[in-house]
Amino acid sequence: MIKCSVKVILGMLLAISVAYAQAPVAKVSVLATGKLLLNGQPSSLAAIETAFQGLKGSKGTVWYYRENATAEPPAEGMAVMNLVIKYNLPVSMSSKPDFSDYVDFGDNGRSKPRQPYSTSDGKWQKADNGEQH
Repeated sequence: MIKCSVKVILGMLLAISVAYAQAPVAKVSVLATGKLLLNGQPSSLAAIETAFQGLKGSKGTVWYYRENATAEPPAEGMAVMNLVIKYNLPVSMSSKPDFSDYVDFGDNGRSKPRQPYSTSDGKWQKADNGEQH
């Protein structure tokens, strides 16, 4: 009975893990000038909203980076965050423009390495240690 339960739980965790790994990511960068990038390419707020609509339907996540994060955000940055709220999307903050880290607010806002990482097209690839979530 216990072995069967363990197998069921492990199977469920694997299914969740695979679903998470395939969830799309939109990487949004807000530069100090207010210029917006979506997955490394110049973008408009309207194009970002369209991408967020797609993320909502596919249970995707927003990775957000803001240049000069200690200064007041440009209006475009606030507009992006309003879209995150509008579409009720999960968001992961990064302190690095290559999104190689995430800000862990549960650990006093400390930067931690992001693994696995994703390519510029938002698809997941395995990290050097072979882990995949």
